[in-house]
Amino acid sequence: MLIKKYAAFVARTDQFSAKQESDGNAANPREIAIFGLASEIGSVISAIKKEWLNEGGALSSPLARLELQEELGDAMWYAFALARIEDSGDSPDVLVSDIEHLQTEVTDPSQRGARIREILTPEDVQDFLDGAEQFKSASHPTLSDYQRLAIKTARTERHVLLQVCAAVLTQLAAQLMRHLLPKIEKELNKQLKDRPIGVVLGEIAWHLCAIASLYDIDMDDVGEKNMEKASARQNDRKPTPLHDANVPSRQQFPRSFDVEFRSVDSETVEIYWEGERRGDPLRDQYSIEDGYRFHDVIHLANVAVLGWSPVLRDLFAIKREGKTKLEQDGGRSAVVEELVVKFIHWEAARRAKELHGDITAYDRPLFPDGEEIPFSLLKQVRELTIGHEVYDNKYWEWARAIREGYRVFDLLKQHRGGFVTVDLVNRKLDFRPSDSSS
Repeated sequence: MLIKKYAAFVARTDQFSAKQESDGNAANPREIAIFGLASEIGSVISAIKKEWLNEGGALSSPLARLELQEELGDAMWYAFALARIEDSGDSPDVLVSDIEHLQTEVTDPSQRGARIREILTPEDVQDFLDGAEQFKSASHPTLSDYQRLAIKTARTERHVLLQVCAAVLTQLAAQLMRHLLPKIEKELNKQLKDRPIGVVLGEIAWHLCAIASLYDIDMDDVGEKNMEKASARQNDRKPTPLHDANVPSRQQFPRSFDVEFRSVDSETVEIYWEGERRGDPLRDQYSIEDGYRFHDVIHLANVAVLGWSPVLRDLFAIKREGKTKLEQDGGRSAVVEELVVKFIHWEAARRAKELHGDITAYDRPLFPDGEEIPFSLLKQVRELTIGHEVYDNKYWEWARAIREGYRVFDLLKQHRGGFVTVDLVNRKLDFRPSDSSS
């Protein structure tokens, strides 16, 4: 992963400045980046801690490496974002600056420099210095080039180095946070000295890469995975192609169709498509009325926004043929979708209860506009679909499907039914009340 390419990607996906300008957010981009980086450093340390508590030692688990790889990528993203804000440029040289800082350290004639050279040995020092000149003169250095060079200056190894990294990263995060303190607080809190953010960022990058090396994680892979994650999360206004675009029209979801939700009584709903009832009558699952009987609209949102719903393919008898039918339109896929919908609804209802405990369960808004849909939820939901075609859909599409589904879910509850238009062309739902529900 070229450092310049990664830096340009961070600049392209950094939406802090635009967000502040558009909504007057009290937190400026610099504050957001500092908080974000300090938070991600905590996540890196947490990932290490989890593995330390397991038997087998801190370096044993492939699962720990996968989790750590993601956390390292998130931390590095914020480090580059903050460097860009500090330098007011698109190509921060935080890694080059750190190599220059390390060169000064290992050649420093002071007592500190002498102590470092005692540990590194003359051969180690010369090896690093030669590599540093090559790195600085290289036209296309990579994250892994920096990683391999920086680790040459490590003064400890294995478990001790992990402890050092965890301890120093905590101190570095605190030093970053000092830049947000008012003058009086800096005067009264002198446990840490003030240091330029660029120097702190370089040391953060060093310790992140040292941790990666100890877990046999390549920083080029970290950068690639981080770019994939951030790209899937960012709304690029380019929806994933419909999953049935290349099959005969009879095997496709209609690109626009209406479904009626008809209340049979105060507790029961039936759905109708093309004039016929589809599926069994639906009721709320709990003794407390919460409107879950209208939850099939979430499946409709999955169709409209994601182009995916094995549940509705079965219900409407619109299945593809051959291998695709077996792999994507079968019972296992339907179970996955029901699990996804139930999991999303559980989280939406839990949050609504916390936020609107004074409102009845039926009337509580679920993920309304203005309420954040946690990225952790989007990530868990998408991971539930690994091996299924919908896994190709991006995080922002999942967020839109959830938002659209619950927007119309609330309308169905208000009107005790109605007609829902599923628009796959514009990736949205529309609602109109029926005569009996208006």
